[in-house]
Amino acid sequence: MKRLIEAKFFRALQEMLQRDVETDIRLLENRYNRFVKFLFSDCAASTDKAAFHDSLVYTLVELSGLTEVSEKKRS
Repeated sequence: MKRLIEAKFFRALQEMLQRDVETDIRLLENRYNRFVKFLFSDCAASTDKAAFHDSLVYTLVELSGLTEVSEKKRS
């Protein structure tokens, strides 16, 4: 379930938002594109759609947590 949040894209976002680290936009875009390709290929290959859905929800919750941390730092 955690394989999506272990992707390089997710880790780059995490570092950028939690630690206020500058990130190369092109690098982030590249990682995002790879993440999306991985996501869609994983979905197509998945035989257990409920488990895949659960992974997506878990990833969404983790992304939401990153956003909350980032907003608190800006305040």
